[in-house]
Amino acid sequence: MPDAGARRTAHPITLTDGTSTRTREVTPDDLGPVQALHRRCSPGSRALRYHSGKPELSAAGWRLLTDPERGTTLVTTTAQRMDHIIAMTNVMRTDRQGVGEFAVLIEDAWQSKGLGTALAAHAADVARRDGHHTLTAAVAAGNAPMLHVLERLDAPPAHACGPVLDIHIPL
Repeated sequence: MPDAGARRTAHPITLTDGTSTRTREVTPDDLGPVQALHRRCSPGSRALRYHSGKPELSAAGWRLLTDPERGTTLVTTTAQRMDHIIAMTNVMRTDRQGVGEFAVLIEDAWQSKGLGTALAAHAADVARRDGHHTLTAAVAAGNAPMLHVLERLDAPPAHACGPVLDIHIPL
C-alpha cells in the first residue's frame, strides 16, 4: 500500500466549462461540508446515489465511508473554495477479493460538466491502486447520465436486478 502522503495528494480535474477542481481523500474534518453537500443535492440526486432520498449521512454511514479498511472516499472542491465540497466519490471494498464498489454524488449545479466522467476515471485509478481488478456499481435503470459515464469506462452490458442495474467493470 502506498504511503499516506502519496494517498493524500490532490488530483486536479478541469471541467468542460474551464473550472478547475481538486479531488482528494476525505478526512474526518470533512463531515460538515459533506453533510452540506447532501443538503444542497436534490432528493432525486440523493435517491439515484443511495436508492433512497436520505438528506444526510448517519454517523455510522460516515464512519464506514471514512474507514480506510473499508475503502477510499474522495471529495471534490473547486480550486478556489477548498472548504466547499461539490462531489463525493466512493471506492469501497466488497466481500469479493479484488472487487470494489463505485458510487458518486455530485451537487446538482455541478452535474453535466464532465465531472462525473472524470471522477469515474479517477475512481478506476484509485481502485487499481487499492488492488482491485473489477469495479461494480448499482445504478438505477433510469439513471441515464451515470450509465453514460460508466459506458466511458467500457462497462459491459449490465445485469438487471429489478429497477437497479448491477454493473461490473473490468479494470
